[in-house]
Amino acid sequence: MSQLLLATEGGQVVAFDTLTREHRCVFHSSDDEAMMGIEVAGPHLYVASLSRLYKLRLDDFSRIAQTRLYDPTPDFHQMSSVDGFLYLTATKSNEIWLFDESLRLARVHRVTPPDPRRKIEYKKNYNHLNHIVREGDRFYISLNWLTTTQYANSGVLVTDADLGEIERFEFGWEIHDFQFLDGKRIAICATSSKGKRVRHPYRSGLMVEGELVFEHDAEEAFCKGLAHDDEHIYLCGGRKMERRHRKNSSSIIYVLRRSDYSLVETFESAEIKAIKGATRLSAPTP
Repeated sequence: MSQLLLATEGGQVVAFDTLTREHRCVFHSSDDEAMMGIEVAGPHLYVASLSRLYKLRLDDFSRIAQTRLYDPTPDFHQMSSVDGFLYLTATKSNEIWLFDESLRLARVHRVTPPDPRRKIEYKKNYNHLNHIVREGDRFYISLNWLTTTQYANSGVLVTDADLGEIERFEFGWEIHDFQFLDGKRIAICATSSKGKRVRHPYRSGLMVEGELVFEHDAEEAFCKGLAHDDEHIYLCGGRKMERRHRKNSSSIIYVLRRSDYSLVETFESAEIKAIKGATRLSAPTP
């Protein structure tokens, strides 16, 4: 068992003990925005709202630094710490923003949109980037949109260490948090509400190497955060609600056995709001 750090719809970072289920708010953004990006790097915790990045001390969660509140919002999603830099997806502009450890913006890398002949345009010609992860000498970037069609097939962009594109491949639908575990490619597959033009299987859960190995009721929850320890995988999200009410949505965590992806427990809390990002406090076995 371990402790998770959860970024929530309500703008909070919550420390969650997976053994006792005890939890407490350790940081609350004043930006009136959801928190999603969350990354532990050495003695520090980095968290991002949609428009600002924060650096905290991991031992007491006190604030060390923060960026300005970007306007218009970059719609920050998730991040990874690699070689002294934070790689943060700026979803609205189809970009990867690189910050150094002092939170200075060092570089902006634009990802080629689904239709490279047209300009990047929010919700028309973009990839809805969410997670970015380094594996070996390559980066893997979750493309919620693989094409210009929303609520359809998703994919992954593979780049070299300098973010130069190598390939794109299809993987699931409405994916979040693509990563590698036990040598396998895994991601959350989510499903938007029935009222939207969903063009993929109306199923939600954990995908491993192209197969949905765990499935939950697609109408029950929408998950965006994926974490694991040596024994379990934690599929984290919240009760489905209309966008204007999401700050009041209860959190849901599906606890799966890492060995066979079977469901151990479903945890729900009205005190913890819908979870948009999750990480383990200390590094688990890869």
